[in-house]
Amino acid sequence: MRKLEDYKRIISIGDIHGHYDKAVELWEKIHFNDGEDLLIFHGDYIDRGAESVRTLQFVKSLVESHENIIALKGNHEDFMQNFFEIYSIEEADWWNLYDLWLDPRNGGDVTLKQLSKLDRREFYKLLRFVRQMPLYLELGDYFFVHAGVHPRKENPAEQTEHDFLWIRDKFLKYYSGKQTVVAGHTPVQYLDRTCSSPYLLSNNILLIDTGTAFGQELSAVNVLDMTYMQSGSPTAEWKEIENIEE
Repeated sequence: MRKLEDYKRIISIGDIHGHYDKAVELWEKIHFNDGEDLLIFHGDYIDRGAESVRTLQFVKSLVESHENIIALKGNHEDFMQNFFEIYSIEEADWWNLYDLWLDPRNGGDVTLKQLSKLDRREFYKLLRFVRQMPLYLELGDYFFVHAGVHPRKENPAEQTEHDFLWIRDKFLKYYSGKQTVVAGHTPVQYLDRTCSSPYLLSNNILLIDTGTAFGQELSAVNVLDMTYMQSGSPTAEWKEIENIEE
């Protein structure tokens, strides 16, 4: 059983959305130590970026080669999983091109094209990886999840998969729990258009999706000291999170 005190750093990485180069850059800057650190990816590895499959393969390889790396499921992985519960990869003639995942605004159309070019064994390995992704990690004073939690449900057993993967406004406005919830899903620009760094709210919510899907940098946060690092920076510098919304 994992304990908070087992780690010198607990690092959360926000939504990558197919930006493989930024993910690799950030990974190299972190200098992850599998014996001392815990690294949590918060979902949405695919869609909107140009290299969704390559990004998913990269995250999968890190999880499989490290004891202390966890990849949580995001709503875009849920999109993908649900699609292939209806259609097979071989049935291109039967795909519903109006499926919500394939809407260009969601980006699944590009991801599907990349998946269809894979060796079938590799495709099914990736699909199995997605299906087995956990929805959350509870660790002491912290709760790690993709989207958030329903504020009226006090424990994880009461939450639904939809809560963990999709919730937004109710969570942001009404959450008042003692645990700090570390979440992606909602880009920080949703709260502040001028913001480009992780966003700490006064009601114990830490948002780590810094808008990578929309041209901003990818962020990693060490939740134990509330510092962050981003892709695109010339140095591997950890900065203090300063913005707190009252």
